[in-house]
This record gives sequence, C-alpha cells and structure tokens, in this order.
Amino acid sequence: MSKILLVALATVCFLAFAGEVLAADNDSHTVTVTVNAINELAISGGNISLTLSPGVAGGDPIDATDNTTCDLVWTTNEATKKITAETNLGAPNFTLKVTAANVTGGTAAGEVTLSTTATDFVTGVAMTTGTCDLSYVASATAAQGTGSDVHTVLYTLTDG
Repeated sequence: MSKILLVALATVCFLAFAGEVLAADNDSHTVTVTVNAINELAISGGNISLTLSPGVAGGDPIDATDNTTCDLVWTTNEATKKITAETNLGAPNFTLKVTAANVTGGTAAGEVTLSTTATDFVTGVAMTTGTCDLSYVASATAAQGTGSDVHTVLYTLTDG
C-alpha cells in the first residue's frame, strides 16, 4: 500500500511541476503588419463665385480670378499616380480654367480649360502627401451675352 501511495505522490509531483520543467526561457511568434493602399484627396476651402467686370467700351468683360479660396490636398502610398480635373457642365456658356499653383508632391500640368473630359492636372504623384492652391480664371466675350454657369468641379486621384 505504501508503494502505491509513493507512486501516486511521485506522479502528482511530476504532473504539478512538469510545465515548469519543460518550459523554455524564451519563445517567439510571428506578427504581420499590413498597410493597405491609401489614395485620399480633399478640397479645403469653400465654394467660389466669380463675377466678371464689365470692362471698357470696345472691350470684352474683364476676367475674374480666384487663387486664394481653395487648396487641394492628397495622400497616396502608391507609385505612378496623377490628379485629373473635370466639370459636370456639358455645355458651359463661358470659359472656366484652373491651374495648380504652389504644388508639393507632384508636378503641375499647366492651365486646364475645364470640360467633361478628365484632364491631367497634377502629374508625377507617387508615395507622398501633397498640396496645391487652386487658381481659377473665368472669362467671356461680349458676344456670349449674360448669364451664369454653375460648375461642379471634380478632382480625381487616379493611376498615372
């Protein structure tokens, strides 16, 4: 009987301390960090109203400009991107142009006459944060008469 008790006691002690006896002094595991594509673009500022001045006798109305109201900001962690600009207005009565000024994080594509076709606005955008001032110019001729065009201008960060 005492042999059975001794074996049972030895088994209990072995099981109780087996975890500590078999444990190592270090261990490791794998941690995976994933960064998904970031392609964000936003306009800071508000809506813009451009009113052309009447000009002088014998001349067309004087262009209206705004280069201080709005900025465009973006972030991308992908290569080979660009920003395009377009308007929703299919048949405007007057001309509206926009230029990217003071560009960081890309290259201005030059003055864009807005149409319903997406046109390169800022190129060379890649793995960066960027910004530019939006500089608008509205123009008309006397022969175009009076009225108002209401544009919704769309900027898109897209594959370049």
